[in-house]
Amino acid sequence: MANEKKAKNEMTATVAEMANGNFIVRREAICDKRGNQFMTEDGRLYYAYLLRGKLRGRAIKVDFSPRDKGGYTPLDLVFDVSPEAELEIVDEITKFNGKKQHRTVYTVNTVDEDGLVWKCEVKPTNKSDVDLLAMLINMSKKEIKTVEVNPETAA
Repeated sequence: MANEKKAKNEMTATVAEMANGNFIVRREAICDKRGNQFMTEDGRLYYAYLLRGKLRGRAIKVDFSPRDKGGYTPLDLVFDVSPEAELEIVDEITKFNGKKQHRTVYTVNTVDEDGLVWKCEVKPTNKSDVDLLAMLINMSKKEIKTVEVNPETAA
């Protein structure tokens, strides 16, 4: 009985940090055992892009990466403005050959001091990250925007 009450109380607690109705993704340094940050061969620093939350009393993290290997440059530009960014989730629907195709688009964005919006498309790194993100969305009751896309104008 005590465990049931505890579970109910935890469900009402904050699931993940949010701003403007969007989850917050943070850039965190990837370090070795001694605390030194890993570097690429050309001298750039390694970072992880994480959404941290809590589900059923357990701390969880959802790892994000760019859509392709060249996406680390724009992703670093987004996080150069601020170490945290808002995660915008949109469900795109495209009608192609009479069938509807759904695609979920994840975008991180920040706004700099001049009001310019910096954004980059990302993806959850693993299938488990997609599952954890779905659980966070369900627990927070976040609304996902749905957008119809014209296939002639879609890239």
